[in-house]
Amino acid sequence: MGHENDVRTLGRLRQQLLGGDISRRGFLTAAMGLSSAALLSGCVGGLRQATGGSVGDPKVIPLYTVENDPATLAFYNMVIAKFEEAHPGHKVTVTVYSDSNQLQYLTTAFQNGVDVGIFSPPVSSFPDFQSAGHLADIGDAIARVGVDDFLPGTRVLIGGNDYGMPLQSNSSLVYYRKDLLEKAGLAEPKTYDEYLNAIRTLHGQDGRIGIAMAIGATPQLPLQFFAPYIYQSGWDYFDADGNLTFDQPEVLDAVRRFTDVMQHTSQSLKNAEFGDIVNAYTAGQAAFATFPGRLGVALTEKAPDIAANTGVMPIPAGPYKTGQLHFGSGQQYGLFSRTANPELAKELLIMLTTGDDALEFALTVPGHLLPPLKSVQTKLRERMAGGGDDYIHQHSDWMETFLGQVENAMTSSVSMGAVTDHTFEGKTLNLMPWATGIWPSPAIDGDMFSEILLNGVAPDQAWQKACERMRTVSDDWKTKNPGWHPEVSR
Repeated sequence: MGHENDVRTLGRLRQQLLGGDISRRGFLTAAMGLSSAALLSGCVGGLRQATGGSVGDPKVIPLYTVENDPATLAFYNMVIAKFEEAHPGHKVTVTVYSDSNQLQYLTTAFQNGVDVGIFSPPVSSFPDFQSAGHLADIGDAIARVGVDDFLPGTRVLIGGNDYGMPLQSNSSLVYYRKDLLEKAGLAEPKTYDEYLNAIRTLHGQDGRIGIAMAIGATPQLPLQFFAPYIYQSGWDYFDADGNLTFDQPEVLDAVRRFTDVMQHTSQSLKNAEFGDIVNAYTAGQAAFATFPGRLGVALTEKAPDIAANTGVMPIPAGPYKTGQLHFGSGQQYGLFSRTANPELAKELLIMLTTGDDALEFALTVPGHLLPPLKSVQTKLRERMAGGGDDYIHQHSDWMETFLGQVENAMTSSVSMGAVTDHTFEGKTLNLMPWATGIWPSPAIDGDMFSEILLNGVAPDQAWQKACERMRTVSDDWKTKNPGWHPEVSR
């Protein structure tokens, strides 16, 4: 009965939205309380086989996603309801699949002639999908939005053409207990030495760890958490032309700085997952924690008393542009090259990612799903200035801090060489084609930190081994792809 009631409630909410009886925010607030099963039933899809040059039904726009949380599914229901009203006789269907095997899933779908319509693969896979002919050029949709509206390094340009529509960006910063710092007589750290001293001082007090941060078998863990340390050393893993720079002496200094910080976490977090960081901080077990905005949402829901005593700050991880360069990931929608109705699919792409709808998407996980469009960032700041809902009212300072860092928050596999030889001229999009060899499971840098932190290997010895492994991966790839040259866009 619970599921059936949720389905009826969702239908009623959709009618109220279309009738103007509730706002976008009102719809989302109510719909996010429904079950994922009910929300998915409101936009459920299925497989459609190839027929001729295109695949599927031109009256159906498929949307494939790995996002199955109620907030995102509520957002899809909202946009789809309005889209279908504006395009009578057409239907949008959503199919959810697992992010743990998404590359295999999509590859199999392509091979079997499945119309995946709009989908969101890892950005590093865009070149492979484009070269295989699976991606449509969406430059006309980008032009309709306005090329100057996109933040630097968010568009996916291959051969000068657009193949990705950005849907979100973010930045990963550090949460800290203001009350614990004040009790210890410490100010918010501004330099690396102050940061390490605060973590060291608070480590072990009342059974807490100094910082919740992790390394482990998941490739993105070291990529995310080590990023500010290597960027703020003045370097990256490779330069913009794909030459190894991880072997620079300042990078070894960054490895040592990161290792010194990680000495003040729990033993279990030296081989952990992302959720373990959130759990440790929300349980009051850590004085600091590195994470994007999603931790703040979880903290406010689960531990409002800790949230009230928490601040968010940039990470002072090194001597170059201290506290200014961070990890940040983004997502982009791609459009299947053989989808049955590409023009209408582009209409939906634009609706999902622009204007007030994109603002509401950003607010489904406030501070985490940051807008990649300047115009939507402006809307978000206007909403924040107006007080907004309880979360925005309470934590607009957190959100502003995340927003302030997003333009200089990057991923080395996507923005290869943006920081090189103590030079940073802005975030770029420069895909590293051998990234899967650098960050397999476990990743090369993850193995390096595991050897140092768990096996007691000297940092310089573990670093030299990692350098050689990275050089071998990139050299082998270049040997097999002699015509490759990087394509850098801003």
